[in-house]
Amino acid sequence: MSELKELSWDVQETVQPLPFEALERRGIRRRHRRQALTGAGVAAAVTIAVLAAVLPLGNLTGTEKPSAGQTSIPVDQAAEKVIHDKKAAMFGVAFATPTRWAAVWSIMQPGSTWKSAAVLSRDGVRATAPVRKNDYSVVRAGDEVLALSMPTSMKGSDPTWAQAVMVRLTDQGRIEKKLHWAPPTTEFGADDVLLASGTLRALNPETGTLREVKIPGIDNAGQPQRDSTGRWWVVAARNSGVGNIYWTDDHGKTWGHSVISQGRMGGDLGVSPDGRTLVAIPGRKPARTDDGDVVPLRLSTDRGEHWTTVATRDAPYLQSPVAFDNGTGLALYQGGKDRELLRPGAGKPFTPPTDLGNLIAVGDFVYGMQYNGNHAITSSDRGKTWKYVDPR
Repeated sequence: MSELKELSWDVQETVQPLPFEALERRGIRRRHRRQALTGAGVAAAVTIAVLAAVLPLGNLTGTEKPSAGQTSIPVDQAAEKVIHDKKAAMFGVAFATPTRWAAVWSIMQPGSTWKSAAVLSRDGVRATAPVRKNDYSVVRAGDEVLALSMPTSMKGSDPTWAQAVMVRLTDQGRIEKKLHWAPPTTEFGADDVLLASGTLRALNPETGTLREVKIPGIDNAGQPQRDSTGRWWVVAARNSGVGNIYWTDDHGKTWGHSVISQGRMGGDLGVSPDGRTLVAIPGRKPARTDDGDVVPLRLSTDRGEHWTTVATRDAPYLQSPVAFDNGTGLALYQGGKDRELLRPGAGKPFTPPTDLGNLIAVGDFVYGMQYNGNHAITSSDRGKTWKYVDPR
C-alpha cells in the first residue's frame, strides 16, 4: 500500500499535433486512440550526444526471471504474438523508473478492428497483459506502472466492462484484476490514481474500481499529476473557457485554481516531483487558428504564486513541458527545421533528437515516444544525451 502513496499519471500521450508531414502510421495511431478512448532517423548533425544503439528492455520471451513469492510468470502466447508481430505499432509507453516500465502494442485487423496487448517490466522481470480489442493505457502509480484496458464508455451498463482489465507487476509477481464500475464522484481516495481518458477518472489499484471524477463548475479536466506532498494538479476548464491550473490537497473536497494565461483555452502543464516548480504553455486563443499565434513558455518556482515568461514560440509547435526539483524544466519546440529543447531556468536550449515526439519526466529521468517508429527515447541527464530503447 505504501508504494501507492506516490501516485502520478504518465500516460502515454497528451501531445499536441506534430509539425511534420502527415505520416501514415502516425495518422493511424491517432485515429486508433480516438476510437479506443490519455518518425525518421537521428541526423548526424545533431549537436547533442545521442546514443544510436537500440537497447533491449527486459528479458526475452520465455526467460522471465521469477519474482519474490512466485516461481515463474506464465507466458501468454497470444499476447507475445501481438507484441512481436512485424505489423505491431507501439501506441504508448510509461516509465516509473528507468528500469520499470510498460508499453502498449497493437495490430490493426480487418474491418478497422484492433488487437492490443501490453508488456510490463520491473527491474528485469517481464510480464504481459492479455489481448483485448480495446486499446491499453499505461499508467504510472508510484514506483510501478499499470496496464489498463478500459471500457468503451463510463456507463455502468456498457458491455465492454466484461473485458476491462488491470495488470500490475509488483515484487510479488504479476497481478491481474477486472476493472469494476462505480458511480461518479467529486471526491476520491487517498490511494486512488487519477487519469485522464476522455474524462477525469479515479482508479483504485488494490480493488480495480474505476469511476469518473467531477470537479464542481468544470466541464473537462486532464493532465493529472501528483507531487510528493500529495497534491493533485490538473488542467481544467469549462467548455470554451480559459485553461486553468487546478489543484487539490484533500482528494477533491476542495480545489484551488489559477489561470495559465488570460484569454487562452486549455494549455499544458509540467509539475516537479516536489510540486514547487511548474512549467506551463498556454493553449490557443478562441475563434482563431494556430497560424501566426505566438505562445509564452512560463516558469514558476513557488508553486504558481509568481510566473516568469522565459521564451515565446509559434503555436502549436511548443509542447510537452516538464519540471524538475532544481527549479528548471524542459519543453519541446518543433517548428519545422527549428527544433529546440528549451530549458526554462537552466540556460541555452539543447538540440533534441530529430524523431523525439514528446516529453514526460519521472524525477530527472525524461523520456518520449519516437514519432515515426516503435522505440522509446530516454535521457538520464535532463535532456543532454539520449538513448533509444525497444520496450518489448
